[in-house]
Amino acid sequence: MKITHAQERKLVTGILTTAKFPAEDADTISKVITHSDFTGVYSHGLSRLTRYIRQIEAGVLNPQPDFKTVLDDDTLLVVDGDNGSGIVSVNKAYDQALEKAKKFGVGIATGRHNANIGCGSYYGWRAAEDEMICVLCCNTYAFSAPYGGADRMIGTNPIIVSIPTGEEYPMVLDISTTNVAMGKIQAFEREGKPIPETWANDYDGKPTTDASKAYALTPIAFHKGYGLAVMVDALSTMLSGAAYGSDIGLFSKLEMENTGFFLMLLDPSRFMPIEEFHKTADRYIRMMKSSRKADGVEEIFMPGEIERRTFKKFMETGIEVSEKLQQELTDLCHGLGVPEDVDTFEKLLQYYEA
Repeated sequence: MKITHAQERKLVTGILTTAKFPAEDADTISKVITHSDFTGVYSHGLSRLTRYIRQIEAGVLNPQPDFKTVLDDDTLLVVDGDNGSGIVSVNKAYDQALEKAKKFGVGIATGRHNANIGCGSYYGWRAAEDEMICVLCCNTYAFSAPYGGADRMIGTNPIIVSIPTGEEYPMVLDISTTNVAMGKIQAFEREGKPIPETWANDYDGKPTTDASKAYALTPIAFHKGYGLAVMVDALSTMLSGAAYGSDIGLFSKLEMENTGFFLMLLDPSRFMPIEEFHKTADRYIRMMKSSRKADGVEEIFMPGEIERRTFKKFMETGIEVSEKLQQELTDLCHGLGVPEDVDTFEKLLQYYEA
């Protein structure tokens, strides 16, 4: 079944308000979840919403957190998310960091007591619209082992960097420091599909293609990706006081995450007129894209360009929601209090469109 961007926004907002999220927070989360699906990053879209619902039911994701700013010093900020949605926490920290960046040229925020921050490119897109350079990273549930190890001690630890442009698409890098997100493996397991053997190792540290036996995700670029993941841990937790390593709750047991993030917004107009910066960024993109292509390659893409094109396409066509995900969401919503006679995904959409 296909759904539109507007339908998904209403659906997610409705489900989250049913789960006792404040309307404003539910709307914020729905923006990020829908952005994820409509840019083709399904691991952090509706499929991740099912995880959020289970966390709420288990009492480890706080739908009504007491968000606090615990340090506010010129360009610096530390926030406490009270184990609520990391999406809400990062967006609120972003609002304050943006004010600092506009005033001082740079705004830096770190956060503790957070959960999953959702699709990272959303924040890169947002920063580009605000004419800011953005660097964002966070630690996560431990899904990966130290290089050469077998125990899960390190998260997928994404890194997001975005650069505003003029006429070209903004450059937005959103990568995990593992070869894949755990959400993607969960999606493969849900559909009963094998995973590439480069994605994960089993409990004993051996490569596996069985999604149900995937224990530790493998790092990108071997030891180099492991090194990046360690530095993300350091930036995201040691300045904010968030948990890391074995101090983080277990994903498999639906325990609290208590993870952290690091966000920096930099105003390029402090270095030169913004129009000049735009021209420089646009020229760089055109230089890369017009360079000589390897045999068999039709086009060179810049970071974030494919996601922009995917978004444009899906805004016209809608996205497909698998039957298994439709049923899973419908069943989970009954646990939140949605009437039992709302027994199909189509009825669930209608329920929240009313």
